Amino acid sequence: MHRLSVNATFYAASVAIILVYMTSGAPISLFNTYRLEDGITNADLGIVSLGYFLAAAVALLMFGQMSNYVGRKTMAIAALLCVLLSSILLLNMHSVWVLCLARILQGFACGVATSSIGAFVVDNNKGQPKWLVATITSTSPMIGISLGAMSTGALVSWGPFPRTLAFALLVLITTLCLAFMLFAKETVSKKVGALRSLYPNLYFTTGQGFAMLSMTGVVVATWSLGAFYQAFGPSVLAEQIGTTNAFISAMAFSSVMILTPVGGFVSHFFSPKNAVRLGMFVYLCAAWIILFALSQGYLVLFLVASLCVGLAQGIATTACLHILLNDVAIEIRARLLSTIFVISYSGAVVPITFASLFASSYSVFEICIGYITLGTIAALVGIIASSQLRTPDDAIAKPSTAPLAE
Repeated sequence: MHRLSVNATFYAASVAIILVYMTSGAPISLFNTYRLEDGITNADLGIVSLGYFLAAAVALLMFGQMSNYVGRKTMAIAALLCVLLSSILLLNMHSVWVLCLARILQGFACGVATSSIGAFVVDNNKGQPKWLVATITSTSPMIGISLGAMSTGALVSWGPFPRTLAFALLVLITTLCLAFMLFAKETVSKKVGALRSLYPNLYFTTGQGFAMLSMTGVVVATWSLGAFYQAFGPSVLAEQIGTTNAFISAMAFSSVMILTPVGGFVSHFFSPKNAVRLGMFVYLCAAWIILFALSQGYLVLFLVASLCVGLAQGIATTACLHILLNDVAIEIRARLLSTIFVISYSGAVVPITFASLFASSYSVFEICIGYITLGTIAALVGIIASSQLRTPDDAIAKPSTAPLAE
C-alpha cells in the first residue's frame, strides 16, 4: 500500500486536529435554534456541556498515553470517527439525548486530539518551520473551535438548510480526512501495555506549590467562564441583548478564546510573577464589564470585554506554565501537563454541574453573576499565590506551545 510522505502526513494530521476542534464548535451556533424549535432548556444545555467537558477530561486523563502503545495514527482515526459519528447524529437532531451523545463524542475526540494527534503532528515535523509546528499544536483548539462556531453561525444565518448544511459539509470533509489518514505512515511502533496506560498517572512538582495554586486560580477563573459561554452564551445573548442571530452568538462564544495565543505572546515581555498579576487584573476588569454590558444590553462592550478575557487567559496561563515546566524532565512533562489539564477541565465541570441544577430556578443572567463571582475569587487566589512564585533570576516568561484551551 502506498503511504503518504512525511510532509503530506504532517499536513493531514494538522488538518485532522483542527477539524476535530472545528466540529466541536459547530453545534454551539445552533443552541438557540434547538431551544426555540425543539424545546431544549437551559438546564438541558448545561447537562450537554457537562457531558462534553467530562468526556474530554476522561480522554485526557485515561487515554493521553494510549498512542504510545497502539499508535498515533490509530488514535487519530478513532478521534475522526468520533466526530464523524457526531456530525451524522446532529444531521437529525431533535432530542436532548442525541445532542448530549454527539457532544460527548466531540469532547472525547478533543481530548484525544490534544495528546495523540498533536503528537502525530510533532512526529512528522521534519522540514517544517518550527513556528508552524508550535502554532498548530498550541492554537489549534482556539482556531478550530472558533472557526467551527463562526462558519456554522454564518451558514445558519445566511445559508440554506440551516440545521443540517454545516454538519453535511463536516461529514464530507471528515470522510476525506479519514481517507488520507488511512494512508498516513505510523510513527510509533505498537507495543504491549495499552491497558495499563489507562490508569491515570498525574504529577505534582515538588517545591512549586504556590505555582500550582496560582495556576489553579487562573484556569478555574478562565475555564469556568469559557464553559459558561459554551453552555449559556446563546441563551444569555437572547435574554439580555435581545438577539438570536446565530452568527452573533458564534462571535460571542469565539471572542472569549480567540486572543489567547496573543496573550501568550504578550507574556514574553513580563516576568512570570507580573504576567500572572497583569493577566488576572485584566480578567477581573473584563469579567465585571461583561456583567455590566449584559445588564445594560451593550453588545459591542460585551464582545470587547470577552476578547480581553481571552487575552488575560493567554498572559497568565503562559506565565504559570513557564514556571511549572522549568527544569522538568521530558519524561515527566506529559504527566504534569495532563495534571494541569485535569485541573482546567475540573474548573469547567464542577461549576457547570451546579449551573445545570439551578438553571431551571434561576435566569441565565443570575447564573452569570455566580460565574463572575467564582471567577473573581479564583483570580484573587491566583494573584495572591503569585506573590510567592520563585523563578531563576525572575526569568522572563516565554510563550508556551502547550495547547491549553477549552
